Amino acid sequence: MTPSNAATVKLYRLLALALAMPLAVFTVGCGLQKTETGSAPGVAKRLTKIRFQTDWFPQPEHGGYYQALAKGYYVAEGLDVEIVPGGSNAQVMAMVATGRAQLGMGNGNDVIVAIARGVPIKIVAAEMQRDPQGILYHEENPVQSLLDLNGKTVIAGARSSWIPYVRKHYAIDFNIRPFLGNLGQFLSNPKFFQQCFVTNEPYFARQHSSKVGALLIAEPGFEPYRVVFTSNKYLVEHPNIVHSFVRAMVQGWIEYLRGDPTAGNEAILKLRNDLRVDFFAYSIKAMNDYQLVIGDPKRGEQMGQITSERLNREIATLLEIGVLDKPVKAEDVATFQFMNDLPERFPIDWGRWVRNDWTWTSCANSTKRGVLAGFRLGLKDGADGAGFSRSWKVCGLR
Repeated sequence: MTPSNAATVKLYRLLALALAMPLAVFTVGCGLQKTETGSAPGVAKRLTKIRFQTDWFPQPEHGGYYQALAKGYYVAEGLDVEIVPGGSNAQVMAMVATGRAQLGMGNGNDVIVAIARGVPIKIVAAEMQRDPQGILYHEENPVQSLLDLNGKTVIAGARSSWIPYVRKHYAIDFNIRPFLGNLGQFLSNPKFFQQCFVTNEPYFARQHSSKVGALLIAEPGFEPYRVVFTSNKYLVEHPNIVHSFVRAMVQGWIEYLRGDPTAGNEAILKLRNDLRVDFFAYSIKAMNDYQLVIGDPKRGEQMGQITSERLNREIATLLEIGVLDKPVKAEDVATFQFMNDLPERFPIDWGRWVRNDWTWTSCANSTKRGVLAGFRLGLKDGADGAGFSRSWKVCGLR
């Protein structure tokens, strides 16, 4: 066996151990480039081709990525991004670790555990400041806190890390029924509870005329990020490309949740014509109401941000509940080199501002004015598209 073959076999063994699922043999490929016309006439831009692997089919919870694609924010950063949809058998970490995709996204705790088991990937940014997993309940049988699950029956993935956390932290126990990928069991029994995404399943349960509510699982003692990650090799060889992707996706997410999400929604609908427009509105509202993506400004959070303090706290929790096999440090699982160049937050009501030539809400007649400078949204002034300093009409400064 040659050294290169031996290294490949070792990598796949590590992935199989960490992910507990069979892996296909992937062909490694990255760094492809193509030429595309830039914003200035006659100027050609070299774009670097990268593949971004998601964990599920296109949906509003991926909206910021599609917003960045549709609005040209990746191209503005010199990237030709292909968003590769996931599904029920998506092996995102395997795709990234073996080079089939250059970046991927998923639950932060799952990524931490995989890295501790030897999978050569590293977190580069947060997709969400807290995971949207929640407990779906019938309004006639509600839960006010996780403590209320004591003695109940919950439909969930048996390997979900929140289960040992709740059992140990609250000293309670509850029955687990296997999750079958749909709401059928939950809807059939008003005494059942189900693991869900608060951005998703409550909407679909209500489409079946069920009166339901949802309790977010994340709390100060258990608060996993949803993260974007790349392979160790790609991070070392192409840090500027990773940095460019992070900037573009943060821009896309801020605009998707605080501005006009039409471009991102339309891009998703081209791939998912089974989704209804009101579902997009529901999911966006949930992401904002629960402060999942942009974060809680009172806690100093912002889109894309990861901190060593949060990660070390989560690592300690995973060790305590027996999910993590061995101690690791935040620096072992993540790089923080891109945190100083995230698009900034501004103290205005993002959902209520207009530009001189178009309107995002009904406040176009406002005469109040404000100035924003240096915000990298990739928006263009005039025909030449130069610069990022902007003058806006603003409806209501905070």
